[in-house]
Amino acid sequence: MGEGIKTNCIGCIACSILTVAVVIISVAAIIDGYHEVVEGHVGVYFRFGALQEGITEPGVHMRQAFVTRTRHVLIRPEEERIQNLEAITKDGIEITFQGIGVLSRTRKDKVVGLIKKFGMDFKKVLIYDRIREDLRIFCAKQTIDQVYNEQFLEIVEAVKKDVEEQIIRLGDGGVEILNLVIPKPDIPQDIALNYKQVKVQWTEQLVAKQQKITEEIKKETELLKAVADARRQKQVLEIKIQERILETEGQRHISEINNQIVRDKQNNLADIAKYAKDKEAAGNTALFTPEYVKLQVAQSLTNNTKFFFSGQDSVLGGLLTKILASKK
Repeated sequence: MGEGIKTNCIGCIACSILTVAVVIISVAAIIDGYHEVVEGHVGVYFRFGALQEGITEPGVHMRQAFVTRTRHVLIRPEEERIQNLEAITKDGIEITFQGIGVLSRTRKDKVVGLIKKFGMDFKKVLIYDRIREDLRIFCAKQTIDQVYNEQFLEIVEAVKKDVEEQIIRLGDGGVEILNLVIPKPDIPQDIALNYKQVKVQWTEQLVAKQQKITEEIKKETELLKAVADARRQKQVLEIKIQERILETEGQRHISEINNQIVRDKQNNLADIAKYAKDKEAAGNTALFTPEYVKLQVAQSLTNNTKFFFSGQDSVLGGLLTKILASKK
């Protein structure tokens, strides 16, 4: 009987231990399976080291405990700096790009495929390494002056375009380059000094050119002002001439009117004088009848006491002869 009790006690202890173990394992499984996906990320899962197909959105999730691991993948825009990118130009000058800025974004529907193909560091393979490679190739095809001066503004567009084409070809467009900033490279000091001197000369030339343009503008302004003044003076002169013409024409009209008044007055006076003469002539015609003339001669003769006759052929003799003949 003692042995049976002992056996039962051992069994109870074993059950208790098993129960505690199960509870501990269950709690550990819950703790291990519970996880959060933070905002701006998606969760991907590896079970027994194999990448699973599904992804989870931000929030609280449960996973199969002990055999599943969760990795977070950033899908919001991310900025990365590429430091110390060395390149050699076509003419053998070594240059260094510092602080190349890359703003990129991952498409969440392409996350699993990108990880399967390129691993968790897929951006390094598809973007950063490609930028390094394409920038080195671009510099190798150009001279130092083209890279540093003439075609510097074309570098970003050329590199960005080529990297985007490779992303589409290799990564099915799973990542996007939102912005790319490539600063001017560091060049050897002696070449930089030459560029500085050239820049100083260029600045002096630019200042001289600007001064020349300013002087030309001043001269053009003065010319325009002179032309405007001459045009204004011409217009004023034309106005004055027009005023004089109008004044002369006015005076001429006034003179014509005055002359016409004088002519009309003289014509009136002449008409009056003619009328008076005509009246006088008409009166004389009516007055100097033959009888009146004879009477006047007779009176004149009676008033004279002396008469001198030179015969019938004289004027007086002829007149007397006519008078005496008429009386007979």
